[in-house]
Amino acid sequence: MEVFKLSIPNKKEYVTSARLAATSVAGIHGFDIEKVEDIRLAVGEACNNVVLHGRGSQSIDIRIQMEGNQMEICVTDRGKGFVPQKIKVVDPKDYSGSGLGLFIIDAVMDELIVESEKEKGTTIRMIKKR
Repeated sequence: MEVFKLSIPNKKEYVTSARLAATSVAGIHGFDIEKVEDIRLAVGEACNNVVLHGRGSQSIDIRIQMEGNQMEICVTDRGKGFVPQKIKVVDPKDYSGSGLGLFIIDAVMDELIVESEKEKGTTIRMIKKR
């Protein structure tokens, strides 16, 4: 099992670094280009969620673990946390222009788990199989 860790400031300018790190690890481990692109998109959305909603968190911690044929990516903040809800299908009539991050991650990854605790932060766990 290999683990790659990265901690970046909670600023939008650093999200690209997280995406590059995740896609690099995916490429090293033989993910095809479509799956690498899914991983890039999902990591970007998860980090953008922290930038927009991770109030109180100074950093974004990214942990990428390869085990067998799957990559698990955890994006964690130490912000205020929130109460995770079931991800719902977006109704175009009710769409207000934001709030698609978790929906997009759920659509492109094989598994998505959101864990959050009030005043302790949030972890977005994403799994992609090769």
